[in-house]
Amino acid sequence: MTPQEKSLRALVELGNPSERRTRTELLDRALNTALMLVEADAVVLTLSNRKGERIMIHAGNRMPAALQAPAEGSEAIRRMLESGQPLVLADLIEEPRVAETDGCPGVEAGPALFVPVMRRDPVPAAVAAYRRRGRARFALNDSRMLLMLAAWLSGALENLRLTTGNERSTITDDLTEVYNFRYLKTALRREVRRASRFRQELSVLMIDVDHLKTYNDAFGELKGSLLLKEMALVLAQQVRSFDVLAKIGDDEFMVILPQTHREGAVEVAERMRAAIERQAFSNSAAGAVTVSIGAASFPHDATEIRDLVAAAKRAVRNAKENGRNAIAALSTPANVTDLGPLIPRRRPA
Repeated sequence: MTPQEKSLRALVELGNPSERRTRTELLDRALNTALMLVEADAVVLTLSNRKGERIMIHAGNRMPAALQAPAEGSEAIRRMLESGQPLVLADLIEEPRVAETDGCPGVEAGPALFVPVMRRDPVPAAVAAYRRRGRARFALNDSRMLLMLAAWLSGALENLRLTTGNERSTITDDLTEVYNFRYLKTALRREVRRASRFRQELSVLMIDVDHLKTYNDAFGELKGSLLLKEMALVLAQQVRSFDVLAKIGDDEFMVILPQTHREGAVEVAERMRAAIERQAFSNSAAGAVTVSIGAASFPHDATEIRDLVAAAKRAVRNAKENGRNAIAALSTPANVTDLGPLIPRRRPA
């Protein structure tokens, strides 16, 4: 398949009306498709909303990361508003003002391409593609491809807004945009009833950010909020479409895993723990930010919702007491019962 055929196929797949995606999934799809369409080394999506979102993805690491938006706004967007055209730069270093507000961490960018994402907001969003210095500059066809992607993303986000509207705002956390505690309680009642009715297993994970207070003291609470937002993006990549990821406290997340036994929950927990550990967050190198995770299962650990949540909390406490950056589960499998009621599971140093 030629590069052109791959690009056309990717654009056709974006418009599949049978696929229902969450906002996180839409943005992730847009970033990954943009990387492929224009063969970029990195892509940044800037959203002109009240949160001033900037989301980055690198070709070598397809995990999206949140960036802090510049207080003064995007120079690239301002220029596109004035000209009505995409902004194509042969070398970002030649435009210091754009480099200052619209640079891409982790890429010594040379060629850069910015296209607007027109929305109801009077200030458009933008998709920016970057290539490392020394690579070929972006061509006219690259602009066209990225403009088509931006048009799809604009329509997809508007459709999502119309279909979810106020209902979604009542069930999601404003900061991280995963589900909030209110929705989690409703979902947990529903899933426990379903598991009980059909005699299925169900597991929950309690995720606690290690040393968040220390991070806030060092970098400030604003950076701490940005960290939680980035972390939610990483965690969301590790769950299935029917799992429920929610933020339930200042530094805690919880996951409902329907139709999942204890061993499966431990596997998911380890995947999450490892993904957080290897992620380089704002102000922190990979490995500097970690989580402790506790797992509990229905009906083995508890048959009542309150007891199930309490069991997960006990497990996460055990993980933290065993050095953090660990996972722990109640009701251990038969072949390890001699190790006690709580088993911390840690990645080898």
